[in-house]
Amino acid sequence: MFLSGMLAWGRTRVKTNSLSPLLRGAQWLPAAAWMGGIFYLSQQSAPLGGSGSAAWSTVAHLGLYNGLALLLFWALARSAGPRTPGWALAAVAFALAVLYGVGDELHQTFVAGRTASEADLGLDAAGAVMGITLALLCERLLTARHERR
Repeated sequence: MFLSGMLAWGRTRVKTNSLSPLLRGAQWLPAAAWMGGIFYLSQQSAPLGGSGSAAWSTVAHLGLYNGLALLLFWALARSAGPRTPGWALAAVAFALAVLYGVGDELHQTFVAGRTASEADLGLDAAGAVMGITLALLCERLLTARHERR
């Protein structure tokens, strides 16, 4: 319910020019806050309490980057023109999420007890694909619902 409302608000927007620069910047705050949370977890030597199994690590990577891709898609949908196709927003959101994942893995090379991993980056990308797929599915459902009215 929350996700569909968020995406509906993103796609049924007023003219971008009518928003003040402050409001246009504020729509990126949820994604920036999410990125800050990922950065905080990456800064920890043992983010899962030291007893994190591979399963928990997998779930964490998939979930964090799923959420990041959704928030990036939403922010892009709010920033883009009303005729920007969803697939273009999805491609940019995916690229930004994976690029952040690359930066996150590089960041971990400087944290004691952490290493960069191609497998983790693959999980980040898979999570981003899940988030983008969910965003596009919600957008399609909302568009179909709007067209029926």
